[in-house]
Parts: sequence; C-alpha cells; structure tokens
Amino acid sequence: MAQRRSTTTELEPGPGWQLLITGALVFVGCDVQATAPAHHPYAPASVGDEWVYAMPQAHPAVQVPTTQSIDRILAAEQRGDRLVARVRSEFFGGTSERDLVISPLGVTPELGSMTSAVGEVKARVAEGVYLPRELSPGMRWDWRQELDTPVSSMSVVGRCAVVGHDSYRGQTAVHVRCETHNRMTTAVAAPPVEHVQTEDNYYVRGIGLVRSVTTTPQGYRAEKLLVRWQIAGAPAWRDESPAIAVGEP
Repeated sequence: MAQRRSTTTELEPGPGWQLLITGALVFVGCDVQATAPAHHPYAPASVGDEWVYAMPQAHPAVQVPTTQSIDRILAAEQRGDRLVARVRSEFFGGTSERDLVISPLGVTPELGSMTSAVGEVKARVAEGVYLPRELSPGMRWDWRQELDTPVSSMSVVGRCAVVGHDSYRGQTAVHVRCETHNRMTTAVAAPPVEHVQTEDNYYVRGIGLVRSVTTTPQGYRAEKLLVRWQIAGAPAWRDESPAIAVGEP
C-alpha cells in the first residue's frame, strides 16, 4: 500500500490560541484513473485556480477584525491513484503551503507534514475521508488524524453529515455539517485540553467551498464567505460588497 503524504489540518492564529480544523475542505486535484471520475465535483483544481474569502469573526470580550484568506493552486502531480495538489494559503498576514490529496474516495487526510504559525505539523496517523466525491442528503462519514507540533500532540476526530441543500447566488449548494473533537497534550505536566468545534460548510459543484460557519461552545464564531474566484472552466467572479454576517448558518 502506498504511503499517504500530506495533511489539510492548519493551525490558524486567532484571539488567544485557537485550533481551527480546516480539514473537510477544498482545493484538491483530480484523479485520472479509469476507476474514478476525472474530477471531484465539489473540488475543482487546476494550476492557477484561486479562491478569496472574507472572514468576519466574533469572540466573547474580544474584538476581532474581519480579515481575508486566499487559497491558490500552485502545482498538481499524479501519484498512483491519487492526485496531490500544492496549495498556498495566505491568512492573517502569514503564508503557508500544504499538499491536498484526492483519492478514489474523495478528499482524504494524509500522512506527512505542513508548515503553520507554530512550526511544522506532522501527521502520523490518517484515516477516513474529509469530503466524498458525491454528497447526498443523509450521508455520514468520519476521519481521524494524530498530529505532532513543536509544542503539543493532538488526536483529532471529525464526524460529518450532509444536512441538505441551500442556494448560493442562484446555484444549488450542498450543506455539510462537521463536528470536530481535538484532544491536545503538551510536554508540561498539565491535563489534556479538549476542544470541540462545529462547521457548517456549503459546496457548489464546479466552484468548491463557498461558505463556512465555525462555532465553538465557548462562544467563538467565524464566517468564511467566498467573495472572488478564478477557476479554470468557470467565469471569473468578484463581489465588491459581500453581505457577510457572523451568525447562524
């Protein structure tokens, strides 16, 4: 069995220290094997494709400015039955690069490493699927990763389900809800830290992730709204004044 080689989990800075799992996401390649469709319907990926998101956030007792994130496909390479796409992300003024992988099952967690705000993050266990190729109401799936960072070790489990359909600028969007549980341990003699977050993600065929709302029991809430894209095979589009609001999806 070929070894998996990458991860789509990112550590993003926020008020205090926040772990935001962005795993059920986005911009991966296509599988040219005859045993699977040529493209992932909800994850287009050609070199040069770009997605720009507005990201308003809210946190109890902390004023958090709206920021912007950009994801761009730099390269893509077929490796056996998987295609690995190199993605550069810009967020909070920082830049990181990571490999995203699409397999016959869909977008999958992989072994390997990526850069982050706290240094290199290594995945030593990767199981399940982030985003299947087809999304039908009632579908359920899960994924798991064991991660090591310079300051901690983490066990991350995600459970996802297709809630139904919504609309996005006249197009049908699939609503996927994921609950992620993270158990973090550090080198110091302290009890493990438990972190839970819920993501309501919306995907449009041929475009990818168009909206995501992340919430935590502690009151943190963030929205990620697609405001500009440039995707091969799709008309370029830009929203000069997006209607963004941190609230219920």
